[in-house]
Amino acid sequence: MPGSRREPSGPRGNDMNRRAGNARKKTGMNTKKVFCISLCIVLGIVVVSGGLIYKMGRDLYSNINYVPDEEVNTIETLPQQVVEQMEEETVSDADRQGVKVTSDELASIHDQMSSIASRETVSNDDIYNVLLVGVDRQDQTWNGNSDSMILVSVNRKRNRVTMVSLMRDTYVDIPGVGYQKLNFAYAKGAGQLLCETVTDTYKVQVDRYVAVDFWNLVDIIDLIGGVSLEISAAEAEVMNGYIEDMCNRQLQIDPTGHYVPYEGGFLRCDGVQAVAYARNRMVGNSDYQRTERQRYLLQQLLAEIRQMSLAQMTEKMQGLLGYVTTNIPQTEVWSMLTEVPDMLQYTFETDRVPYDNMYSVIYVNRQDMLVPDWEPTLAKLHEFIYGQE
Repeated sequence: MPGSRREPSGPRGNDMNRRAGNARKKTGMNTKKVFCISLCIVLGIVVVSGGLIYKMGRDLYSNINYVPDEEVNTIETLPQQVVEQMEEETVSDADRQGVKVTSDELASIHDQMSSIASRETVSNDDIYNVLLVGVDRQDQTWNGNSDSMILVSVNRKRNRVTMVSLMRDTYVDIPGVGYQKLNFAYAKGAGQLLCETVTDTYKVQVDRYVAVDFWNLVDIIDLIGGVSLEISAAEAEVMNGYIEDMCNRQLQIDPTGHYVPYEGGFLRCDGVQAVAYARNRMVGNSDYQRTERQRYLLQQLLAEIRQMSLAQMTEKMQGLLGYVTTNIPQTEVWSMLTEVPDMLQYTFETDRVPYDNMYSVIYVNRQDMLVPDWEPTLAKLHEFIYGQE
């Protein structure tokens, strides 16, 4: 793990410092719009928790924040500071990337979405779906936005796990709320409403979720013992901006020991560094490539856990489970016990929706929204999760 920051010099150094400064400025402007990546939680719930519960007993499960669907926190009116934050984050007409649509064009989009929503939802007893949610919030006065969402599908028959990032800016119809970005569903009705929205929109039956706050993710990765990541020079440069902002503004710690070398490389990252890596949307294709980084981080965390003994997993998970919020009941976790050893050997495949060249961007309510081409998108998604069956 790098111990100190390496300052570049000369024209290249000035350019790097300028870009890193821009990254710090960007993160400062979007402090509340952090993109939580609760990706490692699937390792504890889907792959690991069953074996640990068998060893530690029911008391370990009690560490998890289990919230039955009937007890979710439904928010009718968002706190004023959240409303003000959302207003600050709207996109001006000059900065928009989406195409302005007329009321008739928007109505046509809604009609297409309604047609998709009326279809039968796909379900398969051999496949277990759980939604991983990274929550962005500063306090407990509201649920927060689900700024990272990964649909994990465990295929028991094919010994395969798929992980599909659902992009937060996707334009969806949230039950009881209306047309909004996908991440707004968690703000209004927490995990239960988000699962319902994902089920209705993507026609994949999703009843279970696992969520964690961004602010706990740094500790989670540190408890695991860090993670090894292949980082480019461009990614390292922007990471240092995020690291400085996170340490100074949110975590209130000295960033010196967390800076990464500007040339990048295959680095052993602590929690601060790993989260800074996964938050980066300034290198590559904005949020699209950021979701790739998040899935890569999850795969690397899985590799870390696969190398642990049961005793090591037990020690780690005793500390980690307290950060988890889920609606997976204890009886359901127990039913997975006998499958855990096999799950550790499953193959993992990843993807992202919307798919390349299968979506458009529209400008609605001063926001850029992603509108997938739903017919081919659902066909491709269902084949990826369920195969030809």
